[in-house]
Order: sequence, then structure tokens, then C-alpha cells
Amino acid sequence: MRKEIINYLSVNKDVKFIFTDYFDTIVHRCVHPNFVLRLWAKKMIQQLALPLSIDDFYFLRNESTIFLMESLHVYAGEIPYSQLISEIYRRLDNNCLLGNSSDLNSFTLISEEAEFSCEISVQFLNMDTVNTLKQLKNEGIKIYCISDFYSNENLIKNLIKAHGLEYLFDDVFVSAEQKSSKHVGGIYKHLMTKLNILPGQVIMIGDNYKSDVVNAEKSGIKAFHIPNTAQINKQKKLRFGNDTKDYKNLIKDIYKKCNAKDAPPYSDFIIFFQQFTEKLYQQALEKKLNNLIFLAREGLFLKRLFDYFQEVNKLKNGPVVKTHYLKMSRLAALQISFKPIEDENFEYFREFIKNLSVVNFLKNFNFSENKKQEIIDSINIKETTAIIPDFFESETYRVIKNNSVFIKAYEANRLDQKQAFNNYFDSLGVPKEEGINLVDIGWFGTMQDKLFNYFNGEFPVNGYYLGITKFRHPLEHKNTTNRKRGLNFEVNLFSSFESSVLMSSTGVYEQLAQAPHGSTIAYKNVPGDYTVEYFNPSEKKIYNDFIKDTQDFMFNIFKQYCSDTKKICYNSNIIQEVSIKYALKIGTIISKRKLIRFQELSNGFYNNIGNNDVGFTNYEMGIKKMINKNISTLRSYVISPEKLIQYVLRTKLTLYNKNKMYFIPTFPLYYYLLINRLAKKTLGKRVYLKYSHFR
Repeated sequence: MRKEIINYLSVNKDVKFIFTDYFDTIVHRCVHPNFVLRLWAKKMIQQLALPLSIDDFYFLRNESTIFLMESLHVYAGEIPYSQLISEIYRRLDNNCLLGNSSDLNSFTLISEEAEFSCEISVQFLNMDTVNTLKQLKNEGIKIYCISDFYSNENLIKNLIKAHGLEYLFDDVFVSAEQKSSKHVGGIYKHLMTKLNILPGQVIMIGDNYKSDVVNAEKSGIKAFHIPNTAQINKQKKLRFGNDTKDYKNLIKDIYKKCNAKDAPPYSDFIIFFQQFTEKLYQQALEKKLNNLIFLAREGLFLKRLFDYFQEVNKLKNGPVVKTHYLKMSRLAALQISFKPIEDENFEYFREFIKNLSVVNFLKNFNFSENKKQEIIDSINIKETTAIIPDFFESETYRVIKNNSVFIKAYEANRLDQKQAFNNYFDSLGVPKEEGINLVDIGWFGTMQDKLFNYFNGEFPVNGYYLGITKFRHPLEHKNTTNRKRGLNFEVNLFSSFESSVLMSSTGVYEQLAQAPHGSTIAYKNVPGDYTVEYFNPSEKKIYNDFIKDTQDFMFNIFKQYCSDTKKICYNSNIIQEVSIKYALKIGTIISKRKLIRFQELSNGFYNNIGNNDVGFTNYEMGIKKMINKNISTLRSYVISPEKLIQYVLRTKLTLYNKNKMYFIPTFPLYYYLLINRLAKKTLGKRVYLKYSHFR
């Protein structure tokens, strides 16, 4: 409470009005004032996909302000906001850097919202001043907020409203809109004339001695100085901050929280899910995407993250991406993409599931149990459960494919599935003509390929994945509209050090992003209930016992990340740099509790295609077999040890399950990788080795 002000007004009954400053009087900022402008630059770049760095855009605004000060012969705070934004827009337009800006009006609206978003994220109330004003307001004093500020009056009014103080102020005046400032001193007489107030009827409260005290008293107004020395000193220290360091410290804190004893093992993978979500949002805005379709089942958790990220970052007049959830699996995708039997070669099965039994082959179609039995009876094969090597080259397969009962059931199922899926997809309300934009965890993009073929290539299909581990495409060159991008890692151009590191734990990504519902195995033509699903009991148990809690923990970490990053000015390249560092650490330093947790998670892995394997058996491996198989390439592992990361978890899990060496430390590999990377970066600048031996 400012007692000196209250005491003065209790004696001087002629005073009926108060002029009060806003910044560092009513509110403080937790950052330096110039930093808010950098946050504005960051927000504008994000929302309008401007092809500039934060620093470049900040200095562009700074240069525009200086130019207008010199041209108009005014103080910076007296430049009309609309004129400042128009100058910034003109410079961007002149250099073809407008990004997705459509016109000056929309650019200005988004700029105003960005100013508000950035300001409110760093402000907190000065309660001493606020409580004083509350008491004086209750005594019938009229209060006017006066600020030297580069924006318009609506912004300050909205900030006051956001703080719940709109009832305190009878009006708000800002120098940029009044074209007169406290800094120069003209605003005091201007407002007294405007409001019909005499100098003896008003007092001024503010923290800036020259603008709020000296210049007010020159106009005959009694002024009270609020020094705020501690806040001023704090802001001076904030000038020596470092954005990159702040971001790295934030991720470091997240890593520590996720590896605390009470945190679910592997929750530190939120670092990579954060990276993906932020990049996906950036891609969606850059490419002006109206709709994103998240594919089951991993897509449900990815959608949860994206929806929250968009909610906390979107602006009222900015772009908004509609999100949808499409229940699909590789098996369901195959169901809708089957060709007539005479043209169908079951290429996917041939590539990935060569060995099959008759029963398991028939499971890949949405046949009733009676129909399956009818087919089995008609082909007169007794050993229907025995696994047949190279099934699609066998006589059994040829008999089934030429069987009239199978052909009739196959064709009926194929047409039913297409019709049901077509109605299901249309129910999403996504215009296919604008392109189909899919989001999923990734690896090959099989479901995308099947969807592209399903629509006969009539519509562009774009996939945005956490990662692509194999670039699958026809060998012959075609102008295609079926494009895939791995936002965290991809091998579409070439395999790099970064991609090798980040793709080393694909199995963990899949398990952590599982959904609370079963796998889609087929479709049915029932509005509102188009999917036929199967939730394997092992999968369901693992989700309920482990994954749900881990996802909730990661989501809470993510919410805090979204809040904290609002106050950090980082460019997108730093996200990749930091995530690689932690991918190295997470991939090579595996604690016992993580190993045990992955063993538990692996029990929930269910393959709904082929022989319906349960458990992540491909993560166990014979050590001798691996060494013998790769002995000729050991030299490449020494030169490029990042290729070994994918084997670390598999090796430790195998040894653990066999009780051999029980638990071996692998942290030396982490330090060898760091040394190796540094050496290659250093040598790569001086010699040609990177073109023949390493990247």
C-alpha cells in the first residue's frame, strides 16, 4: 500500500483524479522490455511462416522505428502503431519475405494479437500499487492509465482486463495513439484539456522519474515517484541472458524430471514428441494446411499433443488447423486396397510375412468364422495351422487363390470394405480436393501408400511422420503427389548421423504412443461405428498398467514445456540440436529400471497381420549371430558408432533375459560417440574423408 499517496489525498480533498503509469507501476515484466519485442518476432514468424530468424525480424522492427522517428521527428512512443506496422510490412513485401501474410490488414490484426500474447505471458501485478488504487477507487477517485507505449490503447485495455482490473480505470491513454508522450511531456496538458481537469485536481503516479515526475510537475501536476530499484536492477541483469542456454536448461530440467525415481521409465521420450509436435505445427502453418488426419493408433497421443500445442499458441485472427482421428491399421489399409483376385499378388505379405499358415492367411480378411471354415473344407487341406515356409510360393496358396469359395468371399469382402471405408472417410468432413494430410508415428508409410492407391492417385496424399526409416517408392520415375516427410528423422535424402541416432528406438516410440482402444482390423457400414476392432488382452493390460500413466505424465511435462517456451526466444534449429544430444544419451545409457520396463512393454506388442505374434521378439537377438553377421562391417561401426545405438537396447535385453552378464554398463559408448562426432566435425572441415568414410 502506498501510504504517502493515500495520506496526501486524505488532506487534499480537491484531488478527484489520478493519472497512473502502467509498466513497472501497475505491472512488472519478468523479462527485459526489449525481450518482449523478440517474443513478438518469434510469434509473428510462427503464425505467418515468415522466412526470417527471430533476430532478423527484431532488428527489422527496430530499424523501422528509427526510420519513422527520423522521418516524423517524433519520439518512438509517439509513432502511431498502424504506421509502424505498415512500415514493417512494406519492408517485408519489398524483400519477398511476407510468408503467409495475405494483406496489411490481416498482418496488423495478427501483430496486435501477438503483442498481447507476448505481453501477458511475462507480466505480473505490482500489488502495492494495485491495492492503493483499489482503495482510492472505492473512495470515488477517477483513475486514468497513461502509458508511453508503441502499441494502441486497445492493447493496454485488454491487458488490464486480462489482469481483472478493468473496473479500476475510467479510461486508458497511450502515447502512440494520442501522438503525445510523457517522455516529451506534452501528454499531460493534452489530457487535462481533453478531460477538462485542472492541475490541482489530479496527481501522477509512476516509476520513471523524468517522464512521470519531472514532466508531470512541469505541467503543474503533483507527482509521486515509485522507484522500483530492485525491479530495474533485475531487468538490467536480464540483458545478459542467453536464449540457447535457456532452452538447453529447460530440456535438461525435463530430462532430470523424467529420470527421477518417481517418474515412469522412458517418459524422457517426451523430448522427442515435443520436437515432433512443434515441427508439425510449423509445417502445417507454412503449408497453409486446413486439416490434419491423425492415424490410429499412435496418432491419438500425437493428436492430443498437437491439439494442446495449437490451443496455447493460436491467435484469434491467425490460422487454425482442424484435426481428425482416423482409425486404421496396416491390416485395415490392406483390406481397402486389395485388387480383384486376378490382379492381386499380396505384395505386402510377400515382403514382410513370407511364412504363414492357412488359418493365419485367412485371418487377414474380414471373413466370418463360418466362411473361413467353409473355405478350409472346400480346399481339403488338413494341416491348416502349420506354418508353411514361403507360403506365397507354395501349392497350398495356389489352391486357395483359385478356389471358387475363396474367390467369391474375397470379392464380396473387398467391395464391402471399400464402401464402408468410403462412408467412414466422408464422415470426417475433410475435402479430399484440398489434399489428404496424414500424421502418424511413421517408419515406412505403408498406410499412406494404401490410401493413395485406394483413391487411385486422384488426390494428393502427404504424410507427416515422427520418422521415416526407409524411403519406399517405385523405381521408375514418376511425378507423384504421394509425399512423405519424417519431421524428427528421415532417410529420404540420405542417412545422416542425426537420423541414425534418432531412429534407434522406434519400438519405444510405438509403445509409448499406444491408444486405449484396439487395432482396427476391418470396416463395417454402420454410421457412427464404422470400425471392427480387436484389443489383444496383453496389449490392453500393458496400456492400463503402464502406458496410460506414462502418457499422462509426459502430457503434464509437455504442458509445462509449452508454458516455459513462451518466454524463450529460440529458433527451430536449436530444437534438433538439443534433441540429438539427448537421443544419444537416452539410446546408450539405459538404466536397469528402463530395461525392465521395456521388457514389460514388449509383452504388449501385438502384430495384427500374419501370424499375430505377441511380444517384441525382434528386440531379442543372438549376440554371436549378430557379431558373425556384421564382422565384415565392424570397421564401419568404429568409424560411425552411431549405427550401433539401435543394438544397445536389444543386446542388453537379450543378455538380461538369458541372465548372462545380467546388466552391463554401456555409458562408454556415449562418450565414444561424443569424441567420435567431435573428431569427424573437426577433420571434416580440413580433409575429404567425409566423402568416403564418414559424414
